[in-house]
Amino acid sequence: MPTYNIERLTREEIFGGRLIAPMRQWLKRQRQETKGYNQNSDMAIITHYLQNKDIPAGQQLEAEALRLMTEYFRATHTELAPDAPVDQEAAENLFAAIFEAPVYQHFRNNHAFTFVDLFAGIGGFRIALEQLGGRCVYASEFDSSAQKSYGMNHGVMPFGDIKLQINKDRIPEGIDVLCAGFPCQPFSLAGLRRGFSDKTKGTLFFDLQQIIAEKHPHVIFLENVPGLLSIHNRDEEGNKLEEKTIDTILHILREELHYYVPEPQIINAKNFGVPQNRDRVFIVGFRDEAPGYIYPNGENIPDVHFGAIREQLRVGTEYYMSERYWQTLVRHKEAQRNQGRGYGYRIIEDNDFGHTLMVGGMGLERNLVRDDNNPFVNGVKDPRGELNHEHIRVLTKEECARMQGFPNYFEICVGKSPAYKQFGNSVAIPAVKEVASTLLDYAGIEHENLL
Repeated sequence: MPTYNIERLTREEIFGGRLIAPMRQWLKRQRQETKGYNQNSDMAIITHYLQNKDIPAGQQLEAEALRLMTEYFRATHTELAPDAPVDQEAAENLFAAIFEAPVYQHFRNNHAFTFVDLFAGIGGFRIALEQLGGRCVYASEFDSSAQKSYGMNHGVMPFGDIKLQINKDRIPEGIDVLCAGFPCQPFSLAGLRRGFSDKTKGTLFFDLQQIIAEKHPHVIFLENVPGLLSIHNRDEEGNKLEEKTIDTILHILREELHYYVPEPQIINAKNFGVPQNRDRVFIVGFRDEAPGYIYPNGENIPDVHFGAIREQLRVGTEYYMSERYWQTLVRHKEAQRNQGRGYGYRIIEDNDFGHTLMVGGMGLERNLVRDDNNPFVNGVKDPRGELNHEHIRVLTKEECARMQGFPNYFEICVGKSPAYKQFGNSVAIPAVKEVASTLLDYAGIEHENLL
């Protein structure tokens, strides 16, 4: 059996799954079951505790976290005798690398208000509210790749499946703001039409509804695609019903949870200093305030176009399209034009806004760049064949991050495909920040602009 003596774990070991082998080995030595071992769940408890142990939000995890840190210390120090005591400070120091996470380093002293980050993705909501002085006391994200990116940057592993009651129970009481970019799902009527709440069971909005009912956050801040306003509920056979999903959501928030919820607003990120034409619907709610909230419209915020975030350094040939694929796109667009449609690729000019970052399908082809800054494109040997003669490429990972307003110190620690997915699923940080600022002002919650 391998022996281990690790004094200090790296962020990659904490958030990248590299503790699985020593921990499984330790569990076997203790004659414990390894089948249900979940490193991400353990890291969520430990890192949430370490980041917030000075306040009640972290202290509620103390017993679980101390037990787990002791177990991981023993697993990574196999020279210890089974009955040897473990120093608490040494066990905590094993995980000290979380405090070196690049985003967390900028905001670790935040304390103006508290918030939770549900359906967190890679932390776009979190960065926006941290820039206003907020302190994140709980994060939840189901996708393991996004969990890793979140952990590597924010120094905390998000809890996983929010449908699990054990994860809901760990959300602290007394939070100021609940943030959630929840998935867009039509609701199904349950059998005998037992009321609005019953329609949401089985959807993730039901879990969100349950959390709001139990935790009573001061402010609710939700984001979704504009299509949420037009989809209809469906019956148990999948047939479309007359009532819309958004009407059910608003009824629950207003009539059952008793929040003041103004009409949802579609906001375009391009009006808030983002080089991307991106519409998203925002839904906000206030526990105590009277009607009168007005969404910001981005006036007096200068436009930012693609040229401001275009990669200035030479871009690798892997981002350039093959000639064969480029000609396929050209033919497809011509065929669509002949049928009176505007579908197809789009090349972004420096003085233009990018198209909405999208995940999968033809998403990347809606944001192509003409870039002759790499002289090695012509004649390069590439497994995809000859590269296109017009020097057309897709966005780099870094350009995708900038299109969403992510700071330059955000580390992209995954490959191209997962990075495109993560940034496409994220939020436009400047737009979220501007809306959040008005919410905090309206609710009388103190905050500060740290950027």
